[in-house]
Amino acid sequence: MVRSVRHGDRLRGVGGMILIGQYDSPFVRRVAIALNHHGIVFERRVLSVFADFDEMLEINPLGKVPVVELDGGERLFDSRAILDYVDGLVGPQARLVPSAEPHRREVLRVDAIALGLAEKLYERGIEFVRKARGSADPVWTERLKRQIQSATSWLEAQRPLPFFCGDRLSLADISTAVAFTFLKEKQSALFSAGAYPLLEAHCDFFERLHPFSASPYSAKEASDSGWFPTADRGP
Repeated sequence: MVRSVRHGDRLRGVGGMILIGQYDSPFVRRVAIALNHHGIVFERRVLSVFADFDEMLEINPLGKVPVVELDGGERLFDSRAILDYVDGLVGPQARLVPSAEPHRREVLRVDAIALGLAEKLYERGIEFVRKARGSADPVWTERLKRQIQSATSWLEAQRPLPFFCGDRLSLADISTAVAFTFLKEKQSALFSAGAYPLLEAHCDFFERLHPFSASPYSAKEASDSGWFPTADRGP
């Protein structure tokens, strides 16, 4: 049964939106957080790319999340394209990716590493949680581990205090916080408390803010689709 949840408390000249995906996904969450931040009301269809794969293929030709369905039925795919559309709905001063340089490229640079971190964490999860026991490629998984550690160390070295760029929330902050939460929740074998103190503080600060707490990471949705942190059998 498809579950639907309504978020937000006001609508700024935008028709109803439906966000499709689960809140154990950093890609879905970063879209939800951006919508919450802008005050755009949306409903959510809780579908899994694993448990509901046939249905997801009917919604997105790649069977991937997130998907945003606009009023009228048009669908947008991929969090990057969706967030670009959402930023276009608000004024220049409110955008999560600033219009002016050098702030624009500063935000996009951090966002690229944070999004890449989330992607590598997801790939590693596939190796150890979704593949048959013993079938993971040790050379590939070691490469993923090094990429994850390198990206996390790079983000820590940017010293978010608490913002990465300027003095307000940007896409760099959203993507980093959800990726770090994803690391802690789904890749606990790679997380060591205190190893990245600035990122931990950054994540804790933002996860308490309303746009984040209104769309929190969902361990239940993860378990419903077959993901468990204890299933990580990797080194």
